[in-house]
Parts: sequence; C-alpha cells; structure tokens
Amino acid sequence: MTTTPLPAHTVPPLLDPIFLTDLDRLDIRTNQRILEIGAGTGNITAHLAQLVGRYGSVTAVDADTSRLTPTSVIDLALRDLDREMLPGKLDSYDHIIARWPHPLRDPIDVVEQMIARLRPGGWLVLADFTPTPPRIHRAPDNEDATLIHAVMQQLHTTITNRDGGTWTADPETLLLNNGMVQYCVHTTTETWTGGGPGGRLVTGVVTHRRPHLTGITDADADRFAALMADPTVLLSSYERRFIHARKGN
Repeated sequence: MTTTPLPAHTVPPLLDPIFLTDLDRLDIRTNQRILEIGAGTGNITAHLAQLVGRYGSVTAVDADTSRLTPTSVIDLALRDLDREMLPGKLDSYDHIIARWPHPLRDPIDVVEQMIARLRPGGWLVLADFTPTPPRIHRAPDNEDATLIHAVMQQLHTTITNRDGGTWTADPETLLLNNGMVQYCVHTTTETWTGGGPGGRLVTGVVTHRRPHLTGITDADADRFAALMADPTVLLSSYERRFIHARKGN
C-alpha cells in the first residue's frame, strides 16, 4: 500500500448510480483479481470486494484514498496518474474498471497501462462523461432555467475539462489497436426531478465543489439548492459513457 501523500483530486460519485448495473455485464467471479481506477468514496470498491469473495482481491487506485478502508480483500494504491504508474504486473488482473478520475495529462497512456496489466480474456470497462450538455426540461421561470444551466455547466467543467471528461475521443481505435476485442459502447442519460435522488446528488456535488465554481455567488448556490428540491423542476443528467472491451487471447 502506497503511503506517500499527494494532492487530492476528489471526484463526486456522478458515475456511481448506474455503474453497479453496468457491472452485471461482466462475469466477475470469486477468487478473481480486480483493478479499480478512480475508486472515489469506495461504493463500487465494496461491491467488487463482495463479488470476488474472501480469496479474491480488489486494488483500489485513487489520488485521495483517505475515504477508503483497506481490508484483507481491498488493497489501496495512492497514485497521481499524471506522475506515477499504475500498480500491478503485466497480465495480472482478471478485470480492470476505470471511472474518469480527473482531467489527465495523457489519458491514452493510462489506458495503455491498463491493457498491459489485463489478463488475456479479461474485460476492461472505461466510464466517462461526454461533452453533451444537460437539458433543462422544466423550471419555474427563464431566470431559474438559466441559473440551473450555468451551475450544471460550471460543475461539468470543474470535474472534467472544457471538452468533456473523456478517456479518449476515439476509444475504439485505441483499444482495437492494443489487442482488445468485443468492443462495445453505450451512453446513458437519466431524467432528474427536483426533490428526487438526482436532485439531491447534484446538490451535494455543488456543495462539494463550491470553492471551484466561478461566477456563481453564494445566493446563486442557495437558489440552485432550492430548485433541486423543487418537484416542478425537471432536467436531464450528464450523459455518461461506458466502454467495454475484452482482451484477446
């Protein structure tokens, strides 16, 4: 377990709610070894640990592991992916699961490191955001709709980058050129209603990222929180992308 402290790049769990369902596409079995990049708060880490059982292992990688708890199954790896290599040897993991952690200097290099560490026949899952902006379907008035859009756009930029938080703009070419097969990709967008889980989630994320938002006053943030609790408000979530590919034998 790495103990050298590095600056934290905390990422809210915007990819977590539908990630558990997406994991059903993988044949994760007991005793397998999993590498998880972008472990965040550890919600997915704990689920993976249950799937692999007491004799399996999950290596959870993040730039801030303070919110994670190591166990006999879960090993923590503190990594700044812009400066340090991923843990593990060549062909050492049965599956590798990676959520977009933060804007990376060279995401393609990180993906190639993952592929090198994946065993033949194992699955790689990459989750990220697309640049598609959320849509405001219903708001009390135009001013409130403009505020919701401004905050959602600011939030998207702070946790990804101005072009969207993507591993690569052309994942198919990168993966297939590196020996991956059975490539597939799908995108997901949910409808969020004020007062519902989506509204509460994005309110918590805005609170978490408040120091990084520019042009958003405290009054704006308070109004946004009120709107996210208003059941008449209806908006789409960020569009999330999931990429699956199996390593050839």
